[in-house]
Amino acid sequence: MYFTDISYVVHPVGRVTPNGVTLLGTAFFINRRGLLATAAHVTGNNDSGLVIVMNKASSIQDYQDTSDNAIQCIPAKIKEINPIADVCILEVPTIVQSNFILDSTDSVQVGESIAVFGYPHSDHGRMVLTQQDTSIGAKILIESSGIKLKNIVLNIQSRPGQSGSPIVIPEKRAIAGLLIGSYAPQVNGSISIGGIDPQTLHQTTHAISAEYIKEMLE
Repeated sequence: MYFTDISYVVHPVGRVTPNGVTLLGTAFFINRRGLLATAAHVTGNNDSGLVIVMNKASSIQDYQDTSDNAIQCIPAKIKEINPIADVCILEVPTIVQSNFILDSTDSVQVGESIAVFGYPHSDHGRMVLTQQDTSIGAKILIESSGIKLKNIVLNIQSRPGQSGSPIVIPEKRAIAGLLIGSYAPQVNGSISIGGIDPQTLHQTTHAISAEYIKEMLE
């Protein structure tokens, strides 16, 4: 399925710094006017200088010019944040809203194909809206602060910049979850090479259920 209109829904999150705008991750408009969802670890509990960088492509089918560094930003404020579920709701001064419905990981099956839309490598300034198709490898519960949360495992290697990406169920035009990041074992003595933890170089990516986004809107 071709999601030609996804470019109006999924945008990079950035922060204004003295050296310009630093891209932090991915956010997507939800079906409430002027509200977007992203991962809480993308923004932290700090909306100082926070912006949504508007995607320049009118369709994901367009050629995206990687040499065009001009950007259009709109200020964003944190409306609600749930650090336990790693979900953040942002508010922007626009009437834009998504025509994709918020669903849940309950609606998908292990082995089912889904689509991920985000901005891999945006931590290096690369702003390319990218579709990656994969399948669901498992449904899991992850405990955080004594609460067990519904997640799914995606059979894909995610990269920095994709945190906050929507997990789309193609046939339903629905969002089942929000990409959190690669599984990383909690071990001592881990190293970083070029800013990358080698333990994350695998096809085990976690996404939190979109039902936790819906709970924050109630």
